Order: sequence, then structure tokens, then C-alpha cells
Amino acid sequence: MLAPIVLFVYNRPSHTKKVLDALCINAEAKDCILYIYCDGSKPKASLTEKKNIDETRSLVKNENRFKEIFIFEQEKNLGLSRSIIKGVTEVINQHGSIIVLEDDILPSKGFLKYMNDALDIYDTTNEVGCIHAWNYNLETTNHNESTFFLKGADCWGWATWKKAWDLFEENGSKLLQTISSKKLENEFDRRGTHNFSKMLEEQISGKIDSWAVRWHASLFLANKFCLHPSRAIVKNIGHDNSGVHCVELDLDQDPVEYIEVKKIQLKESEWFFKAYKKYSKQYTVTKGNRWQKIKKTLKPFFPSKAYAMLSRLTKNSTEQNVWRGNYTSWHEANKISTGYDSETILEKCKNALLKVKNGEAVYERDSVLFNEVQLSHGLLNYLKQTATENNNKLCVLDFGGSLGSSYYQNKNYLNDLTELNWCIVEQPNFVQCGKDFFEDENLKFYLTIEDCLKAHKPDIILLSSVIQYIEKPFELIQQILKLKVKYLIFDRLALSNENKDILTIQSVSDNYYESKLCHWFFSEDHFVSLFKKNYELIESAPSYADIPLVLNKKIKCHFNLLIFQAK
Repeated sequence: MLAPIVLFVYNRPSHTKKVLDALCINAEAKDCILYIYCDGSKPKASLTEKKNIDETRSLVKNENRFKEIFIFEQEKNLGLSRSIIKGVTEVINQHGSIIVLEDDILPSKGFLKYMNDALDIYDTTNEVGCIHAWNYNLETTNHNESTFFLKGADCWGWATWKKAWDLFEENGSKLLQTISSKKLENEFDRRGTHNFSKMLEEQISGKIDSWAVRWHASLFLANKFCLHPSRAIVKNIGHDNSGVHCVELDLDQDPVEYIEVKKIQLKESEWFFKAYKKYSKQYTVTKGNRWQKIKKTLKPFFPSKAYAMLSRLTKNSTEQNVWRGNYTSWHEANKISTGYDSETILEKCKNALLKVKNGEAVYERDSVLFNEVQLSHGLLNYLKQTATENNNKLCVLDFGGSLGSSYYQNKNYLNDLTELNWCIVEQPNFVQCGKDFFEDENLKFYLTIEDCLKAHKPDIILLSSVIQYIEKPFELIQQILKLKVKYLIFDRLALSNENKDILTIQSVSDNYYESKLCHWFFSEDHFVSLFKKNYELIESAPSYADIPLVLNKKIKCHFNLLIFQAK
């Protein structure tokens, strides 16, 4: 029995024709049932888009080279994810197995034989959940395998069985929480070679509409394997700027016509990871000019000030000149400082964060707006882990949390919690502004730690880029240690490799706000030692906003995420 083919199309008639023609070169095509799902037009579709949709539908209606053809036309636009989830579920429930293509996956003449052979051979092997048809153009001279296994699933030409598709979990937050709670991020990201974790986060936040990352996560958590070809037997022709989900990209592809499928040992392939790292390094170098084209394409979508600021932060001269001095006392440095309590700073932070709150911007940090959320993955992982440990409830004491930057940074990834209390302790003017414009059922503002503790019992105390701006930071640390909260998290903590703490003046550019602030760089060894009696350092990693720099032309400094757990 040949598995049915499901083809998902939308508004690319030329791509659809190429895929159908390539399928029909396969000897098995004439004996296969073909299902075609045509997505509908969007509410504000242009005349050109509607014309392309009509042409695509006319094209598939005239197709007659398969055993049977069933066409489903959506009146309204479902989007790729909903279309695929709906179509695959309907067909696989009827037939028990399925081969899936999108309108930009061009199959070789041996594609259907490869897919059906693999479905037959591994039909009774419960550990195998997916068959995949694409692979990077990797160096394969050091092994003789025509196929290999990786954990999870993939999406550029694939096949599966009902028993595996039944494992598909639509709730991305649930998937990410399980991955995070089990500390499987590196394995889920294929040993750090693929950023699936970020994709899943972006799916949860609504930035991308990906069924594929949820499919991969579902099978990964079910401990299922995906069979991959050592050489691709399909080609992706969609990276020509014609699709919703693809930018222009000259991807290195060299598919083969046939692949022999033999039953192999169920384990992840070591040669793949070695070959991929080599390929990735070479591809980045040899295709550099093409990546420049992509960056040029994306640049207009970034706010100009944010883009300029980020560009400057990559230059050592700017990084070295932002922080100056080695002051002997706070009193001496404070003579130059303008402080953080100015109304100008408050107003800029308020206006920027209101745009985030109202959906006009995605992310804000220090009053600067960004086009995508800059996640601190370590912080988010422990927020989720702590909630899991506490019956899906979470209470955070965010000391110096401005008007809620970290709250809005992470809130979309915490939607599935049954209870969330995010408590910010700040200066009086920030607290009043927070109460007036931002406070809601989850986000609260307090003048002191004591005021917060009267209403809440925090699971985490968070200090994100704050303690280095305090005159007497170690007195605050001693106060926090007495609270015996389970987790203490310092994000974007300013550290140095010196054996003493260094007091500087930070000159803040007008991309943020014009200001000069007293700023500590703590001796990393000394800082960590303050917690040894009652806490264990369980994570130390470069911050998501790390800016390595050389202070006063000789002192190496960096910004880290430190997470301590009570003993």
C-alpha cells in the first residue's frame, strides 16, 4: 500500500506546478492518492495575491496524473500552521500514514520510493516517528550510511504514521515548559547546532507561526527518532522571497535522485554533528556576501535608533569609552553623576514601555525599542522551572525593575501559569508611574522590599542590571540573604577578573537618555564568595546583552547571568 500524498498550496502557481511535475516523474505517482489543501485569501489581500490564489486553484483542478485527487479549498486564510495541522490530521486519520509536501519542496524522481520504503521498514518500530527527505549538503565521504537518525522531527518533505502524529502537541508553552524543567534545551537544539528553543519561544509569543517546531518538540519529548537521508532527496525552492515564511537565501543544495533504505541501528548519528559544524563554519564564510544581502533586507524593519545603537555596540572603541575611571569613593564619583532619578529618564522609559504594553512595539530596554524580544534564556528557564516546582505558580520580586521591562520581556512565555505575581521594588517616582500606567492583576509596584513582603512571598528575587548602580550594594545583598528566598538571579551583572571592585562613571548615550551614572564592576570571585555560606551558584553564563569590554585600556570586564539556589 502506497501512503497518500498531501500537498499544501496557497498563492504560488509556478512553484506548485514545478512540485506537481516533479512528483509525476516518480514511478509511483500514478498509483498514489493525492490530497491538495488550498489556503484562502487574507482579509486585506491585494488583487495580485487573489489572482495568484485563483491561478493556483485552477492549476490543481486540472491535475489528472495521480490515481485519485481530492482538493480542499478554504474560504478564509488559515495560515500555514493551521492548514497543515488540519490537513494532516484529516488524512492520517483516514489512511494511517502520510507523505507531506509544501508547494516549495521539489522532490527527486526517487522521492516516493524512499518515503514508502522507509514507512514500510519502520512501520512496526515504535521508536521511529518521522521520515525526512532534506539534508544539508554535508561532507559524506567519511561514512557509508545512506540514512541516519536524529531525535525529534523535521519538515521539508516528510512522512509519518498516525501513532506518531497522535503525539503532536499544539501548546508550545507546555512543550517549552517541559523542555526547560528537564533542562533539555541543548539536546533539543541538537547539541547547540540548531536554535529550536528560540523558534519555540517565538512561536509562543506569536512572532512566528510554526507548526514544525512543535512537531519536532512533540516527538523529541516522546523520545522518538526521525530518519534522515545522508543526502537530500528534495530541494527547497522557496527561498526566493516568494513565500510568507522565507527570505531570499541562496542555500547550498545538491539533492540526489535515489536513496536506498535499509534498517539501521536506532541511535543519533555522531558523524552528522561533526559534519554539520564543519559545514556551518564553511557556509558562513563562503556565503558571507549572501548573508549581507539578508541583513540589508532586514535593516528597514529595525527602529533606526535601535539599529544604530546596536551597530555601535559592536565596535570596541565605543565599548571601551562608555565606562571611565577608577574612583576611590561613591562620593567622589557622584559629583560627576547626574543620577537615575531624573524625570527625563522616567518619561522616556514610560513612553517606550507604553508602546510595548499597547502592542505598538515588541520589546523595550532602557527606553530603547527593539523589533524582537531579547530573551535571557537562563532567566526564563528558571522562571518556568520555579513555577513547575510550585504547582504552576510563580512570584518574582524584581528589585529595580523599572516599569516592568523584564515582566514584559517574559510575560508571553508565562501565559500558561495558573498564578503569576511580578512585584517591582523601585524609586518613588517609578512606583507612582507604574501604579498609574502599568499595574495590573499580575504586575505590582512597591517602594520597599518590606512592603512587597507584606503582600507576597517571592520564589525568586531578580536583580537585572541594577545592583551595580547602588551606592552600597553589599548591604543590599546582606538584606536579601536574610530573606532566604529559594532563587537569587542577577542578570546583566557587571563583573571583572580583577581582585577588587572598580567604581566607574557610565556615560549613557542619547540613544537611551543623556546621563552619567555611578557604576560598579564587581570582582567576580569576591561577588560569588558572598553567597557561599547559604547559596550554591548553579548557573554562570554570559548575559543575553553581554558587552565584553576593556576598561581603562587594561581591565577586562563582562556582563553575566548568575543564578544562586538556597542550600
